[in-house]
Amino acid sequence: MNYQDYINLGFKRHDLSCAVEMKETGYGGYSLEKKLSNGMELGVCFRELYKPKLYIPKGNGTFYVMPITFECLQDIIRNDKKKK
Repeated sequence: MNYQDYINLGFKRHDLSCAVEMKETGYGGYSLEKKLSNGMELGVCFRELYKPKLYIPKGNGTFYVMPITFECLQDIIRNDKKKK
């Protein structure tokens, strides 16, 4: 999937201020994130648009992070829309 595919699925862009990335590339980077109705989130980093991840809250501001397939990502979004 490319950037526009994620935006079309409702992901929001968040510009990052990564000093390491800035030093390496001259650009601070971005992430694309989509909050789900059950408190989980989907996310992808600009360097890894081919590796979406599911973020499951553990509590106290931390998450379990699980790589998922594009098919899984689309199913999660489809099922989340049905719940709303």
